[in-house]
Amino acid sequence: MNRAYWNAIADTYEADIFSVLKHDRGGQIAGKIRQYGSRRQTAIDVGCGIGHFLPLLSGLFRKIHAVDLSAKCIAKARSSYTRLTNVTFQIADLAARGIRLPRTDFALCVNSVITPSLACRNRILDVTCKHLRPGGHLVLVVPSLESALLTDFRLIECNLRHGLRPESAVRSGFRTPRRAGRSRLHEGILCIEQVETKHFLKEELLILLRNRGMHTLEIEKIEYPWNTEFTHAPRWMQAPYPWDWLFVARKTNGTARGFRPDP
Repeated sequence: MNRAYWNAIADTYEADIFSVLKHDRGGQIAGKIRQYGSRRQTAIDVGCGIGHFLPLLSGLFRKIHAVDLSAKCIAKARSSYTRLTNVTFQIADLAARGIRLPRTDFALCVNSVITPSLACRNRILDVTCKHLRPGGHLVLVVPSLESALLTDFRLIECNLRHGLRPESAVRSGFRTPRRAGRSRLHEGILCIEQVETKHFLKEELLILLRNRGMHTLEIEKIEYPWNTEFTHAPRWMQAPYPWDWLFVARKTNGTARGFRPDP
């Protein structure tokens, strides 16, 4: 996990980091937190950043534990929300071996398992699910690989409309791997502003959660306007829109049987 990167970006976090909360126009994440929140329960914000979700969590749960890799992000969150007396903070690398967290009834994990390292992602998911009490709920938000490929298709379509020949349309304007000649698409790793970022398939998430004793209850798309993907999105570019995956899963008492979505 790149602690130095997140410490360096803490002061410009609002400008440099895409705010899922701000762009969630339908309030889907907030709706799930309200749906599963209880003043009798405790919650954890996994990878809380500078604390965007803390005011909402604080009003819905008895106690909140906010965890982040970056000491500077934690310091900013702590200073911004001193009024939230039921929030405790912890600086921790959740991908580190032997990490311990308080057991909670609810976990919020928004873009916190998007590191390109498979080992780190697995450990973060392991520790998050391990410390949920049986019957506890996880709200997980991650970038969609299907959406990223839809965006690529839209770019090709746009290039063709601008008169490019097919052989040029499939190349013009596309992201390139950080190291020339090395593609990690088969891993779901794509570059977002030169940062390698993990994107997930829906079925991939179902398996990852099931393998950790989590039963998927809900799957939704958090849709965004096309101007989040293109600087000047043309007017004709409408639905279907790009999206992140929003999963809600419940910790089982034993081995989860898995979730079968409708065809």
